[in-house]
Amino acid sequence: MNILFITYGGFRSNSLNHISVFAEGLATLGHACCVAVPHGIVERTLIPQSGFTNCLHSDLLNTPSPFLDGRQADIIHAWTPRNGVLETLLGYQRRIPAPARVIVHLEDNEQHLLSSTAGVHFSDLLLWSERRLGKLLKKGLVHPVRHQLLLAVADVVTVITPALADFVPAGTLISNLHPGIDGRFFNTPGIDHDLSKRFGLGPNYRVIVYPGGANLTNADDLRTLYSAVALLNQRGYSVKLVRTGPSTPWFIATLAPDEQACSIELGFVERACIPQLLSIADVLVQPGRPDPFNDYRLPSKIPEFLAAGKPVVLPATNIALQMRDGFEALFLNEGSSEDIANCCERIFNDPLLAKRLGIAGRSFAEKNFDATVNCRHLETLYKEVLSRPPVADWSLIRRRGYDEADLFPLASGRVTPGNILELAQRRRNCWQHLLNVFLGSFFDFFFIKQSMRCCRLWDR
Repeated sequence: MNILFITYGGFRSNSLNHISVFAEGLATLGHACCVAVPHGIVERTLIPQSGFTNCLHSDLLNTPSPFLDGRQADIIHAWTPRNGVLETLLGYQRRIPAPARVIVHLEDNEQHLLSSTAGVHFSDLLLWSERRLGKLLKKGLVHPVRHQLLLAVADVVTVITPALADFVPAGTLISNLHPGIDGRFFNTPGIDHDLSKRFGLGPNYRVIVYPGGANLTNADDLRTLYSAVALLNQRGYSVKLVRTGPSTPWFIATLAPDEQACSIELGFVERACIPQLLSIADVLVQPGRPDPFNDYRLPSKIPEFLAAGKPVVLPATNIALQMRDGFEALFLNEGSSEDIANCCERIFNDPLLAKRLGIAGRSFAEKNFDATVNCRHLETLYKEVLSRPPVADWSLIRRRGYDEADLFPLASGRVTPGNILELAQRRRNCWQHLLNVFLGSFFDFFFIKQSMRCCRLWDR
């Protein structure tokens, strides 16, 4: 199979960590994989695997094929339904000789991300004009209507957590897809004492490692982690937070002086160095609490934390629903800084508990995030999709001005009518769509007329 992953982020995004493992694993199974990113192709070296090719979104529209054999994709795996991915998917489908089968991956509550960025309720965004939505779409978010239509016409929707099924239209096939972990995280070395000394961490220090940047979505959760570390120091423990990620001066400026003093900011660190950093941690914390954002995601750090064999503290939501509190990890009740500090203190004071959590957490990771097993699951899913008739006739979008809204009514009758049907009709009635169809029809008429004129001249 030729498998095309179209992703919304570059090679520094967390999604690429998941995609690269799948692409590498599928390549070892004999399939050709290409990863299309919107930008940052020069950062390809950040991903150490070499079993797959890569290209820019724009390349898909300008080159005959992104695959070495010169053929088109058999499967397109759209990594989230964000608008940039959707537009590239449509453009590629219009260009290739025969439509590829389409799978869409969900890894976040996209509606929450969109509404929180806009500062209004999601239902209000459904009434916004295309022009007003333009500024939001430039930020790499979903279109409030079109992303739902794309999910409705997909052959399958893969979800990183079962809860994301809440956003999949009724009748659409769903498959749970846990990420596979890079094997290096399962082979975390023993404590790197030289690294600890380099950071000025003596034997009496307790270390919390957090590999991840700050953004507007996770800033509040991350701030509670800094506050918890400061609180632990107030309680008499010598604790340092070692954090990686791009420099975020705006976030650091929101921290109190004692919170800033207890952290070591490393900035961007090559991914190959992360297992070594995890080795010096006494505990690994994923801050947060059950809410519309955390309930639907699986932070990419959690599988890696568990694989490292270190005691883990995490919110009592998403992947925690498949785990046991006090056995594979310690759960946060409300996610406050005091809650985090109490869990860490419990681990600091009970070495047997810390060891037991590390062993059980690693076992959970081996069972759920094994790259080989999860890649074979994905291969099986692709083969099943190819063995069935397509849900939608993607060749229809070759008609000028047509898009996913025009595919919906003919989606094999599989999707339950209702809200999605209303959204499809709204999309077909919006001024931009009508304009595209009109212009497309005009150009088609013009080219047909010109062709007929040429034929008459030839006959003479």
